Amino acid sequence: MRRAASILDRSTVLIPLLVGAGWAGSVALEPRLGPAVYAAPALAAVLTVLAVALAGAAAARPVGVAILLVVVLAGLTIAFDQRQEGEVGLTPQNFLKLVVWLFLALVSLLQARRFLWMLRDPVLALAGLHVLVALVSAAWSLAPLYTLVNGIGLVGYLGLACLVAVRLPERTALRVTTGSLFALIGGGLVIGTLLPDLGWIPPSHGEPQWRFQGLSGQPNVYAQQAGYLLTLALCARRERHLSRGAVLACLVVAIVAILLSNSRTTLLACLLAWALVGLRERGRLRALAIPVGVAAALALLAGSLGGGTGLDGLFGGLTRSGSASELTTLTGRTEIWSVAADLISQRPLLGWGYNGTEQLIADSVPTTFYGSHVNTHNMSVQLVLGLGFLGALPGLGFVAGLLWRLLRSPDPTRDQVTLLMVVSGLSEAPIFIMPALQNLVVFAVLARDAAWRVPHPTPRPPQEGAAP
Repeated sequence: MRRAASILDRSTVLIPLLVGAGWAGSVALEPRLGPAVYAAPALAAVLTVLAVALAGAAAARPVGVAILLVVVLAGLTIAFDQRQEGEVGLTPQNFLKLVVWLFLALVSLLQARRFLWMLRDPVLALAGLHVLVALVSAAWSLAPLYTLVNGIGLVGYLGLACLVAVRLPERTALRVTTGSLFALIGGGLVIGTLLPDLGWIPPSHGEPQWRFQGLSGQPNVYAQQAGYLLTLALCARRERHLSRGAVLACLVVAIVAILLSNSRTTLLACLLAWALVGLRERGRLRALAIPVGVAAALALLAGSLGGGTGLDGLFGGLTRSGSASELTTLTGRTEIWSVAADLISQRPLLGWGYNGTEQLIADSVPTTFYGSHVNTHNMSVQLVLGLGFLGALPGLGFVAGLLWRLLRSPDPTRDQVTLLMVVSGLSEAPIFIMPALQNLVVFAVLARDAAWRVPHPTPRPPQEGAAP
């Protein structure tokens, strides 16, 4: 036994020596093998780390799940190139997303036994049913392969969110999430400033001002990502998961990003969600209900009596163009909603397919429409357009479930994310367009809620310790 151990010890020492000797011999043959041989050790190290990370993720190890979370949040949200509207081909960026989404979906299927018990929570079950309907809608989508790929992405994101809930302590999950978003948004600020052609979009007919887009490919998308950084940083601080300095850094980066992107809707949604949850926690929300209601009634009365003639002077400063008509038409969104209503009436039950309507909208809007028509810019309208009234029921159901719990069983973290999603969803459709950062965050909130509500079939590991 001792001799066998001695041989093993010697072989352990000999293996790296033999590998080093082999690499040295390869370097000596460099004229034949090419200069790439010098990078062999670094490449081997990278491949080894990648293999270990993939193995850990496939086995749902806590570190592997955290790495997947970082890859999705800080990696897949970067726009490496500008995608043309209506383009659904296999571009390099789409191929990268496909590979990651397939891996996430595979891991979710392999590790489903770890989180299937949470689907007894009705709200999370509705989210799962929504994902299933989106996946199946490839059967009638105008872009079936594109819809199928996006459906696989939703499966992967829901599975990852559930694994985060059961395999990572809440403290770790929030820290990893905010850190990843801080790197994404902060990196966008730095790189976009150093490379203005990449970070800024110039004024146009539809965008009268310069707007910052960072590494996200679109100012509104960049602002929404910054909005979730701001919101989650505040939630993490409320639960004492982040220090004051870290939260302050996150807030500064997020607010600067939102202001540079000139997305006032996102800023309003973040502040409103923060204020409502904060006032409710302090028991002052009901005291503000009466004055806010009176102010809203007076505004409606003034508008009905023709008091809108001075709106340009009163509200013009709140818009990018300086005209109050941008508020009354929601930057052209009412026009695209009218087009969407006509398209919905043609396929009212099951819609046109999840994320398969981009070219359809582009072909249906008037030639005088200058805004972005990649989607309907409203999450409910987009959901019904893609999946129809029948297919939209699960999606609308889990959103309604979140709102119901906001009223009946308050939870600051869940409710602040819910309010941000709902308010921003009035003018954008983040969670019902395609698998994106917002989907993962909302799914994670749902899974976190389910993990606390549904009795675990086996004893849970300590919350502050990593699961084995």
